[in-house]
Amino acid sequence: MQLAWIEDFLALARLGSFTQAAQARGVAQSALSRRVRALEHWAGTTLFDRASHPVLLTDSGRLLLPVAERAARDLAGVREQTRAVGSAVAAAVVVAAPHSAAIGQLTDLM
Repeated sequence: MQLAWIEDFLALARLGSFTQAAQARGVAQSALSRRVRALEHWAGTTLFDRASHPVLLTDSGRLLLPVAERAARDLAGVREQTRAVGSAVAAAVVVAAPHSAAIGQLTDLM
């Protein structure tokens, strides 16, 4: 399972067109189609009715949709949180000094 598969699934579900979904995702239509098929293989079922125009979700696709939306939202949120933690750690300055220097000079800097 890859996050790109979920994002492609959501774009296709929202737009109903492989061409429009691929453009929105910034990928070739063939790549989006392969990833949607990979997600369908992972799920063990067809998620879209490709015979309809626009492309529609199957019953299985409708079952997956809210879970995929929640997963994408949760992963995006935790990504921002981990980046914020990483930035805070990277911004911290650690100074190693003998006790006498730390007491006498470094306390004035804090």
